Amino acid sequence: MPARGGAVSAGHSAVSTRPLISAVLCTYNRAGLLRRALDALRGQTLDAEQLEVVVVDDGSTDETRELVSSFKSLLPVRYLFQPKSGLGAAKNLGLGVAQAPIVVFLDDDDVLAGDCLEVHYRTHQEHPDVRTAVLGYTGLAPQVAVSPLMHFVTEVGFHLFSYPQLTDGDLLNFTYFWGGRSSCKRALLLESGTFDPVFRFGCEDIELGYRLSRKGLQVVYQPRAKSYMIRTVDYPGFCHRCYLQGGSSWTFNAMHPAEIVRAWTGVEGIAAEWQRIAPRHPEVIKAGRDLDRLANERVAAGIPLDELMTRLLHRAYYAAFKASRIKGSFDRMVQEQEDIPTDLSARSSVRMPAGESPCAPCGGRTGSGRRSRRTKV
Repeated sequence: MPARGGAVSAGHSAVSTRPLISAVLCTYNRAGLLRRALDALRGQTLDAEQLEVVVVDDGSTDETRELVSSFKSLLPVRYLFQPKSGLGAAKNLGLGVAQAPIVVFLDDDDVLAGDCLEVHYRTHQEHPDVRTAVLGYTGLAPQVAVSPLMHFVTEVGFHLFSYPQLTDGDLLNFTYFWGGRSSCKRALLLESGTFDPVFRFGCEDIELGYRLSRKGLQVVYQPRAKSYMIRTVDYPGFCHRCYLQGGSSWTFNAMHPAEIVRAWTGVEGIAAEWQRIAPRHPEVIKAGRDLDRLANERVAAGIPLDELMTRLLHRAYYAAFKASRIKGSFDRMVQEQEDIPTDLSARSSVRMPAGESPCAPCGGRTGSGRRSRRTKV
């Protein structure tokens, strides 16, 4: 564990009566990954009394509870359990018990650099306006970065992150209020709005960011607040993520019929889009799966992808992920038009594949491959 860098001044007093920052971490059936995430939190440069960790278990059936209990002597951690309710509800539960003035929302498949929470805290000290949030940087762990798909969705298609267009200190709009790597003042959420539990997977962060933007939200980019994704998402899993994001995007747009939301969600004309691609949908998905398999076999054999293979693979990824998102939006549109069920919060007819979680990171990761729109403030 990295050595702690010493206490950070809490402001008016050298002794703080409450933590400086609360890390809210939502999880579902990922005890193995969660262990690594908690180990990284043990290594933070903030002293133990200056941080708190709130783990929200969204209905896990594995050893998550026991794992968190084993960390209680090592880390100031609080464990909360809720029946399976989704990411929006889980984040609200964690926010409700958080004690610090700064709250950072983390993913269970990311590990933080040793000074990540301290950098978040110091950046908020530099930007004290309650309406200013902080976006940190998430890269890929070395074992994840070798995946052709993970490289594509972070550096080419920007389905997870769109960092290459950002520079240190950029002031950004609500479309950069990305879950899993953003922090904000707790008072902002308590005074101006929390996550909508309708969003069980995807868009819960951007939809909240949109509502907060009407109160003056701005997001400052701080690349020194680093974390690393330690889970490789496979091709079927990523298609499914895009499908779920498509559904959430439709709901987001239906809730907020504003031009900026319509542009971000990309759902306008979705019925015609689906009608156009539906006959070829299985073929598109299969083509991407086949090329993804070949690419992974080459990587495993230590053979680099040549220019032709790379071009065809990226074209297939673009087509498959876009088709999955369109199908997700269309299916959600049909569900809502038929009003089945009438309670939006109960709409979760799509089953997750093995290992994929409704609390999986996605929300702030730009699920449809759209670049978020940067606004200089």
